[in-house]
Amino acid sequence: MTLRPPDLLRSARAVLILCALLSPAACGNEIPTPQLGRHTENDPFAIVPYPPPPAHVEVVPLPPEGIDDPVWIDGEWQWHNRRWVWVAGRWEEPFPGAYYAPATTVRRPDGGLVWFGGLWHFPDKKR
Repeated sequence: MTLRPPDLLRSARAVLILCALLSPAACGNEIPTPQLGRHTENDPFAIVPYPPPPAHVEVVPLPPEGIDDPVWIDGEWQWHNRRWVWVAGRWEEPFPGAYYAPATTVRRPDGGLVWFGGLWHFPDKKR
């Protein structure tokens, strides 16, 4: 089947209109994320021989019912048994007054590499 120029133009116009109508849906609301903060010197850590691989691309599912004001925690690489293991992102209920310190690696002055896993901090509570 070959399209004649008027049919081709009509098809192209229909595709452009469809794209224009659907593009606002792609620019929807932002994903709610927790208040972020830094790790502290008291946080658990691991000395690792090399940095984690790049993060995985994740499709964020709808938040589960039964969680008040859920926030999305991005997936992260965790150090387990001398290798990096991917832990998928998840929805969590934030704690009042708390902040989340995402997973990170830090290079020490001696060249060593330290990994901190993502965790919640409760500044108002004394541990």
